[in-house]
Amino acid sequence: MRWIFRIVGALVLVAVLAIAALFVIPAERIAALAGDQFERATGRSMTISGDVRPSIWPTLGVRAEGVVIGNPAWVEDGPLLQAEVMHVGIGASALWGGRVQVQRFELVDAQIVLVRGEDGAVSWDFSGGEEVEAVNGDGGSGGSGLENFSLDIAEITNGALFYRDSVAETELRISDVDMVLTLPSAEGRATLEGGAVMNGAAINIDGVIDGVGPLLEGDLRPVVLTARWTGGEAGFDGRVGLVPLGVEGTIALDATDLDPVMALAGQPALELPRGLGRDRIAMNAAVTLASEGSTHLREASIVLDDNRLTGDVDILPGDDRPMIRARLQGGALDLTGLSEDGAEAEGGAGATGWSRDPIDVSGLFGADADVALVLAGLDLGMATLDAVDIRATLQAGRLVTELREVAGYGGTIGGQFIVNGRGGLSMRSDLRLSDVQLAPLLTQFAGYERLEGTGSGTIDLLLVGNSMQALMHSVSGSGSLDFGQGAILGLDIWGMIRNLDTSYQGEGSRTVYDSLAASFTVADGVLSNEVFAMESAVGRVSGSGTVGLGARVLDYTIIPEVLAGEASGIRVPLRISGAWSDPNFSIDLEALAEAELQEQIDALEEQATGALQEAASEALGTDVETVEDLEDALEDRLREEAETQLMRLFGGGSGN
Repeated sequence: MRWIFRIVGALVLVAVLAIAALFVIPAERIAALAGDQFERATGRSMTISGDVRPSIWPTLGVRAEGVVIGNPAWVEDGPLLQAEVMHVGIGASALWGGRVQVQRFELVDAQIVLVRGEDGAVSWDFSGGEEVEAVNGDGGSGGSGLENFSLDIAEITNGALFYRDSVAETELRISDVDMVLTLPSAEGRATLEGGAVMNGAAINIDGVIDGVGPLLEGDLRPVVLTARWTGGEAGFDGRVGLVPLGVEGTIALDATDLDPVMALAGQPALELPRGLGRDRIAMNAAVTLASEGSTHLREASIVLDDNRLTGDVDILPGDDRPMIRARLQGGALDLTGLSEDGAEAEGGAGATGWSRDPIDVSGLFGADADVALVLAGLDLGMATLDAVDIRATLQAGRLVTELREVAGYGGTIGGQFIVNGRGGLSMRSDLRLSDVQLAPLLTQFAGYERLEGTGSGTIDLLLVGNSMQALMHSVSGSGSLDFGQGAILGLDIWGMIRNLDTSYQGEGSRTVYDSLAASFTVADGVLSNEVFAMESAVGRVSGSGTVGLGARVLDYTIIPEVLAGEASGIRVPLRISGAWSDPNFSIDLEALAEAELQEQIDALEEQATGALQEAASEALGTDVETVEDLEDALEDRLREEAETQLMRLFGGGSGN
């Protein structure tokens, strides 16, 4: 702000010069002298291309047209100030020194250009000029230069501001600026009131500064600011210091559109998901802005759409992006917007397949973060959790969520969930489930609603792709499940076996089981299961096959065996195939035929073996029940026959 008053002080000298020369010097000469005096005071050029008309009523002053104040030579964006009309009105005391009272300072159709260069230099640095004695009466270099200065009213009408920061690579354009500033005394209260248009949105600003002079000296001074725009308002009530920059006080924000605020901060518009402030952001907090640029919020109350959080937040500057550290608590949060506003979850349950809409991961690169979160509940669209204690770290687009203590689906869940936006989207889950309910878990994660049960398991999966369709076709990993009592819905296995009819619908159309255990592997979106065992009071079931997570299809064969009732001993392979939303059930006749053929072969082999054993027993004169018995009997008979022949041979020889 000091540069503004330095320019004003130099322009007061111009007005004094013009008034003093009112009747003796031509207007062109006044313009030239004014330019020389301004350059001596500020180190910048000033040209007046239009009329210069001194006035004595209603105020002493000068009205100049076509005023241009130059920027440093390294600035290529234009002069610091261009104004169609500049009017400076002063108190009569300015003619002979002492206190300077600027009764009116007015700019009409003014264009202001402020630039920060790549080396950090700023275009509004006026250190190259001489001290302005008319503003600082003692001519010294100390102080704010406002001890003997007052400004009844300063007004900008239809102004525009362009700000470019070459270090941060940001630009800010403000148009339709209409502002009024009053400064009765340096020690008193300065007021600011007006409006402007930023990025097409109108914003109105009201402010009060208690002691501009001490503020410019480096003191912390009371400041109250309020900004209103279509779609929100923000306020600050506290103390501000400029050298070094420091802020302490309370802030309040309630907005449905933050674009004007982001434009004022030189940042791009935010693209927030639903549940994290897309429709509304509100906040009340004690704020401290430290001299190194860090921001600290204490006892913050934050509203993000329909979600509410409380806690402490620290925002630290960084080379590439800010760092956010937070410790927050809240009730049940709805974050279904993180999964494309819940569209994937809804599309995943339909018959048309997974959504092919691209998933935008740019938000993962907006900041780094370290957040501890304790919630009464959390709905992520593809997962609904109860009490939650998690730790989330975000670094350069990679979000790691550690599940410290999470209750969900009637049990507990632990492990990690990773979302990585570097080079495209990938997701990794390494989860441990304990006593969870199978039906809601599979319904949310895979849109499958046909299994009931409670148990435990492990899931280690990796997904890669920029849409839900690509993610589900890429799934790889492994897992295991071990469940207690439950049921398979829409399928009466034992009724189908008893009736040899896959269309059989028993009461409730379900298969109840006492235990179910399975392990699986996944590759390219296809789940393969080789180990499946289900036990019930009626029978047991084994099975194997594949589940197409990407294609949403089944190709699975189960082999139930009835252990009770009239159908005891029956084993009928049952094939489940087609879309998992409407699967087909059929008796696997080929497998059944192969099983019956094998039984017949086994029976024939048994019959043949029995006949052989009987014939061998009769021929050998001993009982033969097994092949080993037959081999032993033959060996014994051969040995006995050999001994008999030898005895005959040797016995017959001695007789002759």
